[in-house]
Amino acid sequence: MDSRKIYRMLVASPFLLLFLLIVYCFYTGRGQHRKPTHEELDQALLRYMQSKYAIYEDEFTIDQPGDVEWASGDLFYSSTGIYKLELKSKKYPTNRDEEKIVLRYNFEEDTLRDTYMSFVFREEVENKFRELFDRVFQEGTYELFIVMPNAPWSQNDFKSTITVDEYVTEIIENEIRICVMRNSELIERDMDVLLDELKEKDLGIDARIYYSTERQFANRNIKGKWLDVDRFEYEDRVWILRGKGDDDYALNSIVHSW
Repeated sequence: MDSRKIYRMLVASPFLLLFLLIVYCFYTGRGQHRKPTHEELDQALLRYMQSKYAIYEDEFTIDQPGDVEWASGDLFYSSTGIYKLELKSKKYPTNRDEEKIVLRYNFEEDTLRDTYMSFVFREEVENKFRELFDRVFQEGTYELFIVMPNAPWSQNDFKSTITVDEYVTEIIENEIRICVMRNSELIERDMDVLLDELKEKDLGIDARIYYSTERQFANRNIKGKWLDVDRFEYEDRVWILRGKGDDDYALNSIVHSW
């Protein structure tokens, strides 16, 4: 087969590329089959990501070497059957130290899941939710951030060609943090308006909303830093959960500042 046709086939089928790379590792070295080393598997997974997301013309690097995840709750720390690799993107840098592009290879189910599209769509998803929250709060009185997932959704296998509208509606709960300059006596009213908006668009959220005074909002650390700690000054915090398709929301807690 023509080498160019082989290349196009591998780009179109990144999973096939990963499979061939692993098979290569098994059958190299004096004609004897062997398991690939972690370094070889990391490189195979890295090439898989480059191939899968070639249309974004991005460059991936390994942030943390891959390893098998262990079930810490198990008495003997048994394997979960999942190999985890953490990556960095040149095109979509992280905003916080703990943010990583996570790739999970389930070698028992032979499945691959990753969080890359969350980084691709971060700004667009934030803008979509700002449009929604502009109907709840006064525009310009709040700060909103999407929290990047620390693991791929087990039920979502996002293709590189998915649109932002498809992405945001497929997520069961979009994790959001909001700091708003607003009277906390309006919480109940705000949550009812928010629920109507979420039901109309059939969106799920896992949101923590911090109600603050004008002074507290102006003094909230450096922009965005309040994301990393709960111990900044605010009046009330609401933790609201609404799964995609749910008729109602759950208020996990309303916490009054100390």
